[in-house]
Amino acid sequence: MWGLIALVFVLRAFAAFALPLTGDEAYYWEWSRRLAFGYVDHPPLVAWTIAAFGWFGHHPGVVRIGFVACGGVASLAVAGAATELTGDRRAGAIAALALALTPLATLAFGSASPDGPYLACWALALWFAVRAFARDRRSDWLLLGVAVGGVLLSRILGFGLLFGIVAYALAVRRDVWRRGLPLALLATVVTIAPFLAWNATHDWMTFTFALVHRHEQAHHFSLLEVLATQAVAYSPGIWAACLACVVRPYDAFLAWTALPQFWLVLVLSLFERVEIHWIFGFFVSVCAMLGIAYVRLPARARIVWTTVAAAPAALFLAVLFAFSFAPGATWALVQRDRSAHFRNNGPFEIMTYAPAAQDAARFARARNAIVMTDGYGLSSVFDFDAGLQPVLIGYNWQGREARNWYPDGMHPARALFVDKEPLASRPDFASHLARACGAVIDAGVHGYSVAGTAPRKYYFTWCDAMVPDGLAILRWEREPS
Repeated sequence: MWGLIALVFVLRAFAAFALPLTGDEAYYWEWSRRLAFGYVDHPPLVAWTIAAFGWFGHHPGVVRIGFVACGGVASLAVAGAATELTGDRRAGAIAALALALTPLATLAFGSASPDGPYLACWALALWFAVRAFARDRRSDWLLLGVAVGGVLLSRILGFGLLFGIVAYALAVRRDVWRRGLPLALLATVVTIAPFLAWNATHDWMTFTFALVHRHEQAHHFSLLEVLATQAVAYSPGIWAACLACVVRPYDAFLAWTALPQFWLVLVLSLFERVEIHWIFGFFVSVCAMLGIAYVRLPARARIVWTTVAAAPAALFLAVLFAFSFAPGATWALVQRDRSAHFRNNGPFEIMTYAPAAQDAARFARARNAIVMTDGYGLSSVFDFDAGLQPVLIGYNWQGREARNWYPDGMHPARALFVDKEPLASRPDFASHLARACGAVIDAGVHGYSVAGTAPRKYYFTWCDAMVPDGLAILRWEREPS
């Protein structure tokens, strides 16, 4: 089992260096160049993780290597928690294997996103908690507090873990209030204090964005769609085992740390769009429960359970790694099925960012212009691939952090607007460009194809003689005077 876990870890590391950055990854890379105790879109640990390895160089793999390491930490920590609870190392190995084989976890640990440190810190918190409850050592209580702080510094939904630990202590283990739990809670408060102080001086932006603005205009999925999507992302066999643990939890502490977040997200799905990674913390706790369940099963049931859970997950992982290492061959294989096709904004889109960025940079520098996009990810990728100052326009709250990097007070005379949609299909942008620019000039359509896929088209538009308030107008913040 540990050989399989190590193999997945190594493949993630190679994949991290094989693919170009996505837009979100480049956006977090921008954060790592502007370190702070908080950001509009997320807590700061994702940026600090990237910055910790930034001195190795400028390469997508360097941006991701810290998150690959988080995968190793999470596997060891969830195994430690399951082993501590059962005294059986097989339980730890199964818990780690379930986490390693989950396709969504491989995406989290193979890319630069808040999920890598979030999962690693959650797993560490479980391990330190079961050690602290059993042994009552001050070091374990302190480490528990710091790990919970790391969870909260990764995602706002990490408060579900804090709630679960406190609720478990109130309902089941009241004795720990007279032992080291207050010390752990104090360590958590100290760990997240700079983040809270930053938000207090920035109108609590991170919380406002997470709770109000994240999905203002997003499509709402039904509860059935949410559960079906989760089954695919976490692999059907593993997800079925997780649901079995929801019905019959195998450990009270793990249940308290897992189920509140699970039920909260399901309730939220009735009113707003939820994302599949919102239950990631629940999943880590359930992985530890899977290890406990495994060692309690009869030998034949273990074989059946392992086969049903592992086989689909291994197939999904094979597809992920095949695309990572051989995208051209993967596309050629897909093309054999004439009914299959990739949209021009499908998974091959990230391969077209670099040539688009280089063309945009060449055009802009020839005319002494800035390059604008309405996507925070595209602007950040253009900076990573071609050294273009990211300038974000548009009205979406997502990516609001990027507006601080090139504020409204700047007065560029000329700009090149790069978009993934034709301007004719976006009358709102056409109207604002007409107000902000002395002249709006079509600069052509530029298509880039990878491995024979349908070309990804980028639409270039010149904005000449921009008015003094041009950027504020293009950000839907000011009408022309």
